[in-house]
Amino acid sequence: MGEVVAVPRIAFGANAVLGAGGQGEFLRAMVHALECWEQSVVYARSAQSSSGRCISLPFAGGWRRRVFDALLVMPGLRGRSDWLTSLDDEDFDARLIDAARPADLFDGVMGHCVLATKEEPLRSARRVVTSLNTHIQHLDRVMRDEARRVGSSAPTFVSPRMVRRVLDELERASAVRVCSEAARRTFVEHGVEAARVHVIPIGINLDHFRPMPKADNVFRVLVVASVTPRKGVHDVMAAFERARLSNAEMVIIGGTGDRWGKQIVAEYTQRCPAIRLEHRDVNREPVAEHYGRASVLVHAAVEDGFGLVIPQALACGRPVVATRESGASEVIRDGETGFVVAARDVDALVDRLRLLHADPALTGRMAEAAPASVAHLSYAAHAAAVGRLYRQVLG
Repeated sequence: MGEVVAVPRIAFGANAVLGAGGQGEFLRAMVHALECWEQSVVYARSAQSSSGRCISLPFAGGWRRRVFDALLVMPGLRGRSDWLTSLDDEDFDARLIDAARPADLFDGVMGHCVLATKEEPLRSARRVVTSLNTHIQHLDRVMRDEARRVGSSAPTFVSPRMVRRVLDELERASAVRVCSEAARRTFVEHGVEAARVHVIPIGINLDHFRPMPKADNVFRVLVVASVTPRKGVHDVMAAFERARLSNAEMVIIGGTGDRWGKQIVAEYTQRCPAIRLEHRDVNREPVAEHYGRASVLVHAAVEDGFGLVIPQALACGRPVVATRESGASEVIRDGETGFVVAARDVDALVDRLRLLHADPALTGRMAEAAPASVAHLSYAAHAAAVGRLYRQVLG
């Protein structure tokens, strides 16, 4: 009689809705990754899979939801993204405690599943913490510094309570997964053992994000990001205004969020009508309606663990200008598929925009080389890398 081999039970948790924003696209990649495991389950706000098991834990009902909704309409408190984020994450954590099933390995997005992994049936599971950003203390410091620099008084989404929760789960993790070498360095710098930190870039949907010819001759600068100090959209608007490019426009796809974001967009669009804000969904709408219309994508974040829009744009055949502080800038071949500059360097952004605008041949060569540079970021490759990490942690 042959030996009976136990099939490991794998679970993944994320306070995200499938396909909604960057976290939702990461969740989509993880649903694909866990379909490779016979006994696996994904816990999320809302998710579904063609062959795997998903359990949805919607943010509906309960005292945290009632407080959350009250804060959204309460004057003076509507901008408390730190309180709102904590309520949302801790509600997901509490629901996970009730819904969780036994697992041999549990992988959860940082800050979303802290208490659930202290309780049975997950307490005995090997623990992987997945961070989509840099180390929480680095993230907190950078966002506060940038908010002060640009004059934004709105609280960031990181609260002292969140920092304490994350440091606790990092201490207990068997492994920490990050999306870029830049993010990995911040964890090591903050005392996490280097051997515990593993880099796995996020997979992208290469069936959706694919090369697309541009239909017009307008030099169009595209930014896909929320207008917050952290994302650096204000620096791109400043660079576009200063560059004074002929037959050009700048399109921002993203929300303005707080009062600071609304005000700075209003200021620039009034002075420079060629800048406009659009509300689109790059993950669901046809590529021709967003990346396909662009000449170049600019991602000027002062902190970003990966920046999924960077490989998405490259996959669509668009050069990318990104900051070194955007983790996914590591997939850009500087001077070949785009340019990598320092965060907050508006002069460098002006220079690169003028160069691409003045040299259509260079822009064309970059566009042609871009898709092959991210061909390794398929869902299948991402699933294989996740599988290798899980097997290593399971021993």
